[in-house]
Amino acid sequence: MKKIFCLATAILFFLGCDQSATSGKNNDQLMQEQSKTGTVTHTKGEQSQGSINPLSIFTLSDAEKILGEPAHLTDSSMTIEENVSIYKCAYTANAKDPKTGKTGVIYFLFEQYSRDSSAEKVYTSIKTANENHGIKELHDMGDEAYFHTDGENFYFIMVRKGNKMFRIKVNKITGTTSLDEFNLIAKYITDAL
Repeated sequence: MKKIFCLATAILFFLGCDQSATSGKNNDQLMQEQSKTGTVTHTKGEQSQGSINPLSIFTLSDAEKILGEPAHLTDSSMTIEENVSIYKCAYTANAKDPKTGKTGVIYFLFEQYSRDSSAEKVYTSIKTANENHGIKELHDMGDEAYFHTDGENFYFIMVRKGNKMFRIKVNKITGTTSLDEFNLIAKYITDAL
């Protein structure tokens, strides 16, 4: 049954892509438009079926709240493999922070696996690789989650909820980067899964 659901989800995704192509807009244009709106769209039907529009789960507005300054989409891609659908994107601040001389960047990765056990296995592997580097387990987010930072250069969070998993990494913490917004947005995304 899960294989049928995953296949149906992939077909619906591709049908959605075909509709966007007929409107004369490519995937990058659609993502930029959706990122500019700053909205996450999840209908009741999507929630009950467990599918999420990955193009709208982490937006430009979210990135700018975390960075604390204007930013732009610098990278995005979506792949569908046998066992997992993967969406990733990156947003970069429009200017260097005058206080630190750094340019903030946020990386976002969302994965939806065909089975919970596959997501658990990937989560455990990554968590185990980082356990000796000062991670903090989070018991109030998803089924499993952890936060990691060196306090100077990056914030990282990884959350697994059922067969879905996401990671957010702020690379180059600047004088305007907000850890509070980072945590709030991660919680909001988790609740929407």
